[in-house]
Amino acid sequence: MKKNSGYVYAVMEEDLVRQIRSGALGAGDCILSENELSRKYAISRVSVRRGIARLAQKGLLRRVPGKGTFVAGPEGEKTSTARKTLSFIVPDIEDVFISELHRGVEETCGKMGYEVIVQSCDCRPEKENQYLMRLKDQPVAGAIIFPNWGRFNTDAIFSLKQKNVPFVLIDRYFRDIDTDYVVVDNLKGAYDAVSHLVKLGHKRIAHLGGVPCTANEDRHEGYKLGLAKAKIFYDPDLVRQIAPDQIAGSSRFEPDDVGGYVETKKFLAPGKRPSAIFAANDGLAIGAFKAIREAGLKVPKDVALVGFDDQKMSALLEVPLTTVRQPKREIGKKAAEILIEKIQSGQKGAARAFKHVVLKTELVIRKSCGAGNFH
Repeated sequence: MKKNSGYVYAVMEEDLVRQIRSGALGAGDCILSENELSRKYAISRVSVRRGIARLAQKGLLRRVPGKGTFVAGPEGEKTSTARKTLSFIVPDIEDVFISELHRGVEETCGKMGYEVIVQSCDCRPEKENQYLMRLKDQPVAGAIIFPNWGRFNTDAIFSLKQKNVPFVLIDRYFRDIDTDYVVVDNLKGAYDAVSHLVKLGHKRIAHLGGVPCTANEDRHEGYKLGLAKAKIFYDPDLVRQIAPDQIAGSSRFEPDDVGGYVETKKFLAPGKRPSAIFAANDGLAIGAFKAIREAGLKVPKDVALVGFDDQKMSALLEVPLTTVRQPKREIGKKAAEILIEKIQSGQKGAARAFKHVVLKTELVIRKSCGAGNFH
């Protein structure tokens, strides 16, 4: 019984610590009475007192006879900054796409009185994993997380959820772990791109896919749907996907122009080349453009090209790139709004439904997609 009682008040301790670190309870705030804590956690008042005593020993709480139990001043001084600080964990802050997301995050956080600490993983999943695991102990109120490609850190994400650490995923998510996330309609964006190529008369449309993640998987599905709607046979030989081991341990990162270049060269054998390529991101499309030019071919005369993301340099290419625009700044702003609301509400688990935000994309038509009839 003592073991079970200790475990129960440890749950209360963990919850109170979380509230203090997140800012839901600030310096000088009075916590619930012993009777209220007893009812809330379904434990005895004796267990409540033991838990409070332990937190008081750690300097987190202080008792005031006749008035109640309060969040201690010294810890309050430490958490006064933490309660207004968020972590932004990204694969590489130097990436132009991510820098635009960051601007949206900063804009919203600044308006709401929060500071943002950027933690860039240098494209290394193991470094990301370290940042994720530290979130449980770091003095920050919560985190916005742009996961690396693949499923390298699902255990860490699941652990954060189990520990009720406030966080929001952006750009991609995990289908088997329900969390808050903000993404775009990748399937519809890809479908629009392929449908546009079909309208221009293209029938041999290839696809350059990015490394495995929900964003690239949905873009692949949108590519297949675009073909199916046009009654064009899906040809696996016209699909190339960047494998995780191609960029693991290197300085390459999604979007990957090197992978786009290498894989496109495999498409360009005489008599087999596609009339158009839909790339899962602008980086792949830029690599494809280089491979096409090296083969003595022209964009869009010989091979039309469409990307995804609408990065700044896409409009500045020798042949401006047709691409699917993501509302990058809006993604960051929305993620920050959801996280701050989550922190301020203090709700967790079943008490709060997770928010899944899917923003619209826009097809931006430029010269690289070409026109005319193709056979």
